[in-house]
Amino acid sequence: MACLCFLFHWTVKAQTIPNKWKQSFSLAIAPALSTPILGSLQPDIRGGYSEAQLRDSFSKSDRVLQTLNFSLCYGKKMNGLTSFVFGLGLIQNGFSRVKEGEMFMYLIHPDIGVYPNMVAAGDMEIQYEYRSSYLSTLFAIERRLDGVRFQIDKSSLWCQLGAMPALQIRNTLNIRTVGFELPQGNNFRVKDYIATTVDTGIVLTTTRPIVLNIFFTAALRLEYNLTDKVHLYAAPRFVIPLLPSNKGVQTYWSPQIAIDLGVSIPLD
Repeated sequence: MACLCFLFHWTVKAQTIPNKWKQSFSLAIAPALSTPILGSLQPDIRGGYSEAQLRDSFSKSDRVLQTLNFSLCYGKKMNGLTSFVFGLGLIQNGFSRVKEGEMFMYLIHPDIGVYPNMVAAGDMEIQYEYRSSYLSTLFAIERRLDGVRFQIDKSSLWCQLGAMPALQIRNTLNIRTVGFELPQGNNFRVKDYIATTVDTGIVLTTTRPIVLNIFFTAALRLEYNLTDKVHLYAAPRFVIPLLPSNKGVQTYWSPQIAIDLGVSIPLD
């Protein structure tokens, strides 16, 4: 009898779980960490750099980059547990490359040259931040995972899979110095070049950004019902680009993991 009572209670409770609103609007900010995946390299062979040397140097000095993403989304329920999501957003990804240690006669950048006062003194490093910004459009399907087998009090759990066609609006190389300051300051923007050694000297060509891209995304969202009209949520999210960010001395992809922190309200 006790088992029958428990089964009846569980069945009624599962059937009365409130579904997601028929239509909803959400706004989120997402701290993110991006990492570099290097593809092809174009070393300046005549200038004394082989591909193996370049790849080894990059792998030792590359670091993750912290960025912020933003999104506005509209969700429409297709049935009790499944929704379609359309959104607009800003994706920022990239990576940081760190030069540390010996600085004497080091060529910081072609636009800056060799800074004569650079010596090895104390903790000094130069951070080269490769950063890309995209305007994106999200098309996704999300599925509610709780409500049939288990429940979380005042909350719901959702899985989302989607694709984000994106337009690159900015591709920058920022230089930051730690432990010292250059005449230009300790945080400034420069161009990214391809350096090619020819008989008459060195030819510099600016890198070419990949303007159009597609990001594939997967997220697991925990949504908390603050009130009947306001839900708060947190969602770990993977964002993987189909194409690299640019082509130059290096061709690189920047997948990232982000955490959406947002609020949802009904439009019904």
